Amino acid sequence: MAYINEKYIPPDKTSELEKKQMQWQSQLLGIKKGPVEKQSYRRRAGDISQAGEQATAYEVAKRNKREAAAMEAARKRMEADTWRRITTSVGQGGGPSLTPTGGGGNAYKPTGNTTFDKFMQAISGQESGGNYGAKNKSSGAMGKYQIMPGNISGKGRGWDYEALGHDVSTQQFMSSPQLQEQIARFQLQKYYNKYGPRGAAIAWYAGPGALSYKNLNSGQGAYPSINNYANAIMRRLGL
Repeated sequence: MAYINEKYIPPDKTSELEKKQMQWQSQLLGIKKGPVEKQSYRRRAGDISQAGEQATAYEVAKRNKREAAAMEAARKRMEADTWRRITTSVGQGGGPSLTPTGGGGNAYKPTGNTTFDKFMQAISGQESGGNYGAKNKSSGAMGKYQIMPGNISGKGRGWDYEALGHDVSTQQFMSSPQLQEQIARFQLQKYYNKYGPRGAAIAWYAGPGALSYKNLNSGQGAYPSINNYANAIMRRLGL
């Protein structure tokens, strides 16, 4: 075994005082830093990740809600536009002119070229004899087709808004054969397409709910029974 001669070992030039100072500094630094809490860092990272996922889900839900609302609005616009086209084109490729052609309250009349036109003539004949200026003193029904004021006197709703896309007053309605035709045609067309001529006559006279009544022969006060009214319309149609 070989021995290392001590004279070849470089002397340690650090004094005992310096060694103690270095040892003391190391102890102080250890106390200040303390042990590393790895668990708290992992927990904080998890919280940040969860918050990010929640924020993303919230934004996705908001976007989906906006898109659903936009689709519903587009559907309603398309539906309203479809009904407007129906009211001006009833199986003829182009609707009849709605411009009065002469004086008096009976200037405009449907062409009568379609079954539906004949149905409208039957309704107007039964209701007012075709008089645009007719007004029922007891019920308040107005015009050629005897439309109730409640069906056109609402803001952003009613037959006028559905047919025209805007509201009209009862005064405007009574003074315009064109408006009366447009609104009546719009509503009668819906009933006619859904219920057929007899069902549409019943819905016009007593409301769509009357179609489910068990007894249509009961009187309507001073007015004909529902069945009698529907029968009168069918006779006018030759059915």
